[in-house]
Amino acid sequence: MKIITQITNKSAFNKNVFTLFTGQIIVQAIAFAVGFVITRLYSPEQIGAYSLFVAISTMLTIVATGRYDAAIIVEEEDIKIDALWLLSLLISVSFNIVLSIVLLFFSDKLLTIFNISGLNNWISFLPWAVFTGSVIKATQFYFNKKSDYKWMRNSDILKSASNSVLSISLFKWLTGGLIIANIIGSIVSVIYLLIKLPQGFWSKIKTTCSIKELSFVAKKYKNYLTLYSLSGILNAVVSNGTPIFIIYFFTEKTAGYYFMAEKVVSIPIGLIVASISKVFYQKAAELYKDDKTAFLNLIKSIQKKMAYFLLPFLILLSVAAPYFFKLFGEGWEYAGEMVKYFAILIFINNLVSPVGSISNVLNRLDVLLYFNISIAFFRGLTFYLGSLYLSFEYALLFSSIVISICYLVLDTVLKRIIKKEIKSEKTA
Repeated sequence: MKIITQITNKSAFNKNVFTLFTGQIIVQAIAFAVGFVITRLYSPEQIGAYSLFVAISTMLTIVATGRYDAAIIVEEEDIKIDALWLLSLLISVSFNIVLSIVLLFFSDKLLTIFNISGLNNWISFLPWAVFTGSVIKATQFYFNKKSDYKWMRNSDILKSASNSVLSISLFKWLTGGLIIANIIGSIVSVIYLLIKLPQGFWSKIKTTCSIKELSFVAKKYKNYLTLYSLSGILNAVVSNGTPIFIIYFFTEKTAGYYFMAEKVVSIPIGLIVASISKVFYQKAAELYKDDKTAFLNLIKSIQKKMAYFLLPFLILLSVAAPYFFKLFGEGWEYAGEMVKYFAILIFINNLVSPVGSISNVLNRLDVLLYFNISIAFFRGLTFYLGSLYLSFEYALLFSSIVISICYLVLDTVLKRIIKKEIKSEKTA
């Protein structure tokens, strides 16, 4: 717990981060414990196919709301916040209707293109995963804006617990068991979040969120629909879509090993990074308006102390992972061997991620778009070249180094923008 205090060093900030942190401990503990069982019930190929389903649904969830949900954090008026929440869900409904139609007619072709026979008819469940994910995301943004972090925490715990228990119970359906468990876990989380919305919320939505109000916020935040949506899906291609590249250029089995390796590594790191990221986004918008120098200093402080935690941890994990993964069952030590090949990206990515919302606060979505175009392009290019000339392990290392450089460039550019604004204010 001390690491949280050391990293944030702000009392109100600490309290909110700690609320999410306690939830993340439970979420990650459940995922960690169930991981030992899942690797004995499901083969690497089945987990690889499931990882592809998760990657695709995660990417689609990001754009399904038009990214208007993210604008909730920066909006100040309650009526417009409610309108953004409703607009996000209406767009998601429309998006998933179209997605369902596409899958109805073209699912077989998609399975052939991505060489993912393991999914079979389970790909038709994508709209369910995307819609429930959209509702969770939009409603958590709403609670984040209102600083109701305990509801966010509890919804994550319910989702993880439901998903984990059902993953074990439904193993007889093979890859489908993992997919159904994932969707039901999301439904449980959705129900909980909707129940916890403020009293009178629905009546307020009916009376204040007119078509005129929805049109106004849609136009006001149109860059979220265009630049931010495109930027988000490109970022997800790298952050969540790596199994897609691995399956396309290598095998489902390799993707299964990678999925478990990344999942286990992200458990302890996610305890801190995910909690700080959500709270920082909400507080950054306020601090940026009041004191840009303090805003920049907070960014540097968080990153510096995150580095002290991440560097020794990842070095130790890279050495110990192959031995640790033997506990997951026969053959899974190969997943542990992979860790050292993408550890550098885990380090740099998580160093930047807690403050990754800076571009939103600065209203420089163009910079974020250029960055995400770059990392999506280089991820595809490095895996393609790696599949031609390198083993998978060195292709992964090559890709990780290149993407890490991109993250460092983004961090440098955003900080320079802040410094330029601080200098401009002093000379004004």
